[in-house]
This record gives sequence, structure tokens and C-alpha cells, in this order.
Amino acid sequence: MAAAARIAAIGGPVSTLSRFRGALVGAVLGDCVGGEFEGAEDVPLDRVLQHLSGLEDDTRGDGILQYSDDTAMMRCVAHSLLTRTGFDEQDMARRFAKEYNLAPGRGYGSGVIQVLRKLASPQLSDVFQPARAQFGGRGSFGNGGAMRAAPFALAFRNAADVQQYSRLGAMLTHSCSLGYNGAVLQALAVHLSLQGALALPEEFINRLISEMEEVEREETAQHDAKALNLAEFPYCTRLHRVKELVERGSVSIEEVISELGNGIAALQSVPTAIFCVLHCLEPREGLPERYGGLERTIAYSLALGGDTDTIACMAGAIAGAHYGIEAIPQSWQKSCEGVEEADQLAERLYKLYCLTQLEEDGITMSDSNQPRSHSSNQHPTHTE
Repeated sequence: MAAAARIAAIGGPVSTLSRFRGALVGAVLGDCVGGEFEGAEDVPLDRVLQHLSGLEDDTRGDGILQYSDDTAMMRCVAHSLLTRTGFDEQDMARRFAKEYNLAPGRGYGSGVIQVLRKLASPQLSDVFQPARAQFGGRGSFGNGGAMRAAPFALAFRNAADVQQYSRLGAMLTHSCSLGYNGAVLQALAVHLSLQGALALPEEFINRLISEMEEVEREETAQHDAKALNLAEFPYCTRLHRVKELVERGSVSIEEVISELGNGIAALQSVPTAIFCVLHCLEPREGLPERYGGLERTIAYSLALGGDTDTIACMAGAIAGAHYGIEAIPQSWQKSCEGVEEADQLAERLYKLYCLTQLEEDGITMSDSNQPRSHSSNQHPTHTE
């Protein structure tokens, strides 16, 4: 489908503000509705559709689907980027630790809990050290950095900054390159979606492959891939599989799980979330005709089973950035905890994003209005 035709098919041009709101609300929505099936090996599609139709039931009462650690940590990322008008690892680490202490029952994994407890120490000077010490110094390759990566795409305008700060933000809890590169891929996918790149799906996936080829050439990434007996460029290999599956069109749930995965490792979930979005750009058999693209994406994500809340969270962010807030049913939004705050954070991030546009256009602004990095000298700093 041509770009113009695809835009028309989703109800006309989507404003950038609508895309921002869609990205964060879509992420929270995926997290909340995905919690119902987390860890399930077999999720029949009729059960998914029954679950989603329940969100539209006016008689369901005031029951609210609660968000997990995915949204809890994503909120911390957004608040830190807004408060510090850029990336500040000390501030973000403190927020992660405080959020966990306030609500430890959000479903945090045992590994990240150890890191968060250490981050709470006022004597800790290097906030990246607890993550580096995990698993005998190998670090975590889970999807915890990726699940909270969307705000980086909303705070920084260019791909280089999105990569740099999503990587550093993930390294606060995930020091293995398979973990933080998953966050980079997720942030890049949201970044491109915000720009309308999904109107041309093949170009979208090719751009991701191209960007990740550069990312995975880094020495540590090469070393980690070899140590884990993976392909030389693990994420690029998975993205090529995504492309092949999308081009086939007709593919079974079992094939998707076998080829891409549905687990808690970033490599087994971030490419899967991207596939869900691409696969559901068009109507799919078994999904209601009345469903729009975002609804199809969420439903399909849940039908994969496994780490459903995180895969749906990541897919929801990418799809929401493409379709915009108008594509998310009001009944779904009202059923999920944290949606109103996510919407407000998205609007604030949009204002920050616009300020950097003014700066790039040569309009003088005070330093306090410019996104920046507050990182220490041992880490890359944000330069405009």
C-alpha cells in the first residue's frame, strides 16, 4: 500500500502530538492488558478477544487493570528526562530505586531487585556498577531496559541521541550488550514510528537493520554474541527473520514463537514486538474487522503467550506512535491504571521535543530549556 493510501486508511494525517500520546498510552495499555496472560504457554485467540471485549463492557464495574514494573520504570524514565531536561543517570537511578521501594509488588524480577536495592544506597557513586556486577560480571540480557525505552524516543530528536541515551538508561540495570542493545532497538523503532516511517514498512525494517548493524559492530557486542554462541549480529539476524515473516504474510503463531521467541530475554521479545506491529498493519484473519491497527497489534501480541505484558507494552508503544492516540479506544484507556499520567507525560515530552526543534532552527533559548546530558565524564555527554 502506498504511503498516502495507508495514511488515509488510518483516518487521515496523524499529528506529532497525537503520536507522542499514542506511544506512551499504547505502552501502558499493552502492559496492563497483557498482564492477564503473562507466562502462559498457550493463549487461544478467543480468550484474548474475550478479555479485550470485557474492556468494552459497561457493566464490568470500576475494575482497573494494574500496570507492572514495565510502566513503573517507564514513568521514572519520563519524569527524569523532563525534570532534568535530558539524561542524568544519578537522577534516573534514584527514581528507579525510590519507585521500587514505594511499590515493590509490581512484578520486578529477582535480578533487577538486587540492583535496585543497591541503587538506593546514598553511598553509591557509580550507579552503573550494581548492574555490571550481576551474573558474575556478565550482566543481564533481559528486556527490562527495552520495556521502558519509549520516552527516550520522545525526548531526543535525532537517532544518535536516541541510541546513546536509551543505551545508557538501560545500562543502569542491564549491562550485557544483548540487554541494552534491545533497548536501543526498541527506542529506534518508536523514534522511526513517530516520524511516520511505518507508512512504508519495508523501508522501516531496512532502516532498523541498517542502524543495528552499526550498533552491533561495537566490540563488546561482538564479544557477548560470541560468548553466548549467537550469530555475529544477533539483532540484525532476528530483524531479517522479521522481514521474511512479514513478507510471507500468512504465518502461524507457532512459527512466530519458534523463529522470534516470546521470552523475557530482549533478543526474544523486542524483534517479536516489532513483528507484531508490522504483521498487524493489515487486517488479519481471526481478528475482528472493526479492530484498527493498534487493537490488532495488542490482540496479536497477547496471543503469542510468554512475556505478554512486556511484548504488548513494546508493541503498543511502536503502534501507538504510528496510529496516534485517536486509535486507542476510550473504553480500553479507562480500564487501565496509569493512562492519564502517561498522556500528561507525553504532552510534556512533546513540548520538550519542540524546544529542541526551535534550537535546531537557530532560535536562541536559555540553557535551562535545552535537553542535555548530566552524565559524568566517564560516559558520553549530550552535545547539540
